[in-house]
Amino acid sequence: MSYLYPYNDAINLFVKGRISENDAERQQRTAKEILRRLENQPGLILADEVGMGKTFVAIAVALSVTTNDKKKRPVVVMVPSTLKEKWPRDFEVFREKCLPEPLSASIRCDRAETGVDFLKLLDDKKEDRKSIVFLTHGAMSRGLTDDSGVWIKLALIQRALHRRWDTDRLKRALYRVLSRLLRITKYDRHGEELWEKLLYSDTEKWRGILKKFGVEEKDDPVPKGVKDALKEIEVQSLYEKIREIPQRESKNLDDRILDARHILNDEIREVWVKCLANLQIQLPLLILDEAHHLKNPDTKLASLFQSKSLFQSKDAEDDAEELQLKGHLAGMFERMIFLTATPFQLGHYELCSVIERFQGISWKNSTAPAGGLAHFQAELSDLKTKLDQAQEAAVRLDHDWERLNEDDLLVNGQKLTSVHEWWSIVRSNQIGLTPSVSLAIKSYGQTKQRMKDAEASLKKWVVRHMRPKQVPFKEGLIERRKRFVGKSMIRENNECLTEGLDIAGTSLLPFLLSARLVALNPESRPFFSEGLASSYEAFLKTRKDRQDVRPTDDDDTDDESNLNLKEDPALEWYLNQLERSLPQKDSAYYELHPKVKATVDKVIALWLQGEKVLIFCHYVATGKVLRQYISEAMRNKIRELGAKKIGCASDEVMDRLEKIGTRFLDQDSKLRLVTDERIASMIRTYPALQIHEAEMLDIVRRYLRTPTFLIRYFPLEKTKLDENDFEAIFHAKDGSGLSLQESLIHFLDFLQNHCGEAERRDFADALLSIQTGSFMGVDIAKAYTEDELQGEKSERLLPNVRLINGTTKQESRQKIMLTFNTPFYPDVLVASSVMAEGVDLHLNCRYVIHHDLCWNPSTLEQRTGRIDRIGAKVEKCGKPIHIYFPFISETQDEKMYRVVMDRERWFKVVMGEKYKLDAKTTERLASRVPFPEEAAEALMFNLAIREGITHEKV
Repeated sequence: MSYLYPYNDAINLFVKGRISENDAERQQRTAKEILRRLENQPGLILADEVGMGKTFVAIAVALSVTTNDKKKRPVVVMVPSTLKEKWPRDFEVFREKCLPEPLSASIRCDRAETGVDFLKLLDDKKEDRKSIVFLTHGAMSRGLTDDSGVWIKLALIQRALHRRWDTDRLKRALYRVLSRLLRITKYDRHGEELWEKLLYSDTEKWRGILKKFGVEEKDDPVPKGVKDALKEIEVQSLYEKIREIPQRESKNLDDRILDARHILNDEIREVWVKCLANLQIQLPLLILDEAHHLKNPDTKLASLFQSKSLFQSKDAEDDAEELQLKGHLAGMFERMIFLTATPFQLGHYELCSVIERFQGISWKNSTAPAGGLAHFQAELSDLKTKLDQAQEAAVRLDHDWERLNEDDLLVNGQKLTSVHEWWSIVRSNQIGLTPSVSLAIKSYGQTKQRMKDAEASLKKWVVRHMRPKQVPFKEGLIERRKRFVGKSMIRENNECLTEGLDIAGTSLLPFLLSARLVALNPESRPFFSEGLASSYEAFLKTRKDRQDVRPTDDDDTDDESNLNLKEDPALEWYLNQLERSLPQKDSAYYELHPKVKATVDKVIALWLQGEKVLIFCHYVATGKVLRQYISEAMRNKIRELGAKKIGCASDEVMDRLEKIGTRFLDQDSKLRLVTDERIASMIRTYPALQIHEAEMLDIVRRYLRTPTFLIRYFPLEKTKLDENDFEAIFHAKDGSGLSLQESLIHFLDFLQNHCGEAERRDFADALLSIQTGSFMGVDIAKAYTEDELQGEKSERLLPNVRLINGTTKQESRQKIMLTFNTPFYPDVLVASSVMAEGVDLHLNCRYVIHHDLCWNPSTLEQRTGRIDRIGAKVEKCGKPIHIYFPFISETQDEKMYRVVMDRERWFKVVMGEKYKLDAKTTERLASRVPFPEEAAEALMFNLAIREGITHEKV
């Protein structure tokens, strides 16, 4: 018997309005090839670039497996806690849009956030089994000590009392304290009767008993695997502690309950260990998202798939309780698929460590790959050898390239300024080269051969597609992205401009002092300089409280070094002088910081064109002030334009706009009647949305009444509107060439053709819950929750400029993410690294500003990937995504930019490269001859599944 699961041809990944035919064909081709490869190998890594639809490919594979499995066993998908809502939501969309009705109705999923939940789902009868189980990372390591284990604890107590003499009085005493012992006082209202019935009944009857008391449990409270483990547990010590609990209220009752609870928790851990050790479950497939977390074999996640024979040493086997939990998923799955968008952010040893996790499949059954574990280990050893050789060659090339300088960029005695032009010439004509260039070209050729050798072995284990650089639009192709760096952010007519932002006037002295500080302390990373380049506030926060400026994402690699400078009176003197040299804070404060001014000005310019903007910051302090300064600049622009258009004093503008806005809410207003009819006529063309018509009308009205909309699109200069004016409101175009009507149609089309009903409900609820406000008084105060304000005064902000960082609650994040992804509020989103992964913000935004850089180029790509995904606005409007890098000229900020952009190209060649971040190293790296993009792309691994290939040879 072999592992043979053909692609389910009932799955149709092409859904008009959701995905292009080319993307759908690529996804289907990938799913088929993955299924074919899994016949003969234990697993593989799907590593498509961010935003290319790995989730749908994985679900297509999962459903092909589970629908073809004769035993109807579920596929398990392990997901990070940050994506535990997104995966089931995507599954529902897939089920509704990609499956025919009979199949769709038979497919179900469920979510397990604890190990107990997981075991309960595995206990289901064949007819009740779910097709896919979404298991949250960490669920299996949490055991039974949390709330999910309450009924197992009760079953353990029942086991301790089993066949004991004269326990009636003891049980009656227990009934009075069980809710405290188990920490579930919410059941006190049922009195002692509930506990009595449960303790006197078999656990198989508990679900029915609980239901009679109004307690709903989806499954049996005690899974079969736990019941079996309970039989093997020694419970004498627990019984003795239970006996010590006083049979009536006394002063030491709480202490006795606490002692019993400690013993109970100790025993329950043993139950969990035995339960997992005795699991005799075989499942066809595990899909694991964010697989780069498996790189370290000592992490809890990686250890799930290790058996004891795979531990690194005897000491590790004998380690404490945590070690005993390791390996409890080893041998459970017949095959594995790992997902990651950043496989080469890992070092090659780390990548091999991830692939090594495939050792954790079941090798002792008839479906195991031919050759068994020994054959897999031999293949892995060969892969490691070839990757070693490739990386040795790549590192040698890196070192040889570093020897080049501008004097080496010669062709026929003429010095070239363009490294791209120089490279294209010297690669084909190697006459008259300097010794350094000859050595670099020789190393390049050797590296290319070694990379191709490694690619041939790696191709079997990793599938990776790169995003095309051009997008089909109408009858032709357009650029997918455009980059604007430094000063070109201000003057977009010159995309090739690479000069940084200028520093002038009173802003100059702080940056001069910062440069002097860097020179005095070359062996340390200049955090103060990086903070100053971000904002004056970030620098001040760095001085005052270094903890507050740490990145809000624990996975961010920017904060690995020691933040403290060595104690030096001279350095401290310079820092004090730098702080004193900062401009005095006033209403125009932001204009005195070159990068903050550039970002604020660009956002306002784009907002005036009707565009949404996503801004990424590394510093919490910078994110807060950008929100404030953008709000203030937007409010000032509204007053300025309003005064001109309406013909009134600027301090009257908000009142005038408020009066106009209320007409959208007046049921007898012609403005409302005409607007409602126009929107309703659009909605009627979408059958699935008609039940939401009233809500959609309310959502659009609330958006149209806002000052930010009125000032840009409403004919304010007119006192009386005619039919043409109403038409003009809906046909005024934004900077992307889309009118309000077109944007609304795209959104309605997305809701019907891309979303399932649950996701449509989520969008509607989020849009109805977000307060657009009138920008005045109580209205503005209602627009924010406390976790959004983060200590700021609401009257200084505008509701269409939002901030998300690590202190923003998940509920608030979800609401803002959903609404930003619509044509409505907010227009501007300032975000930290918490928004860099697993987030879709692409439907109505094609502008991203990397206000602060990140030393890891993969993080920058992950950020940009939020708006560059399948179905992005670029595909609807035919205009490229704009990416801005506003670095400051002749500062540490420029050096960081030069290094990161060069390392971005080297990351395609030198896997998982680590480099020091001190000022001296940064200076050296920034002065290198840039590695040409075309040179990097020629070396990088090509792991794509080619078009028209049904069986890729690997």
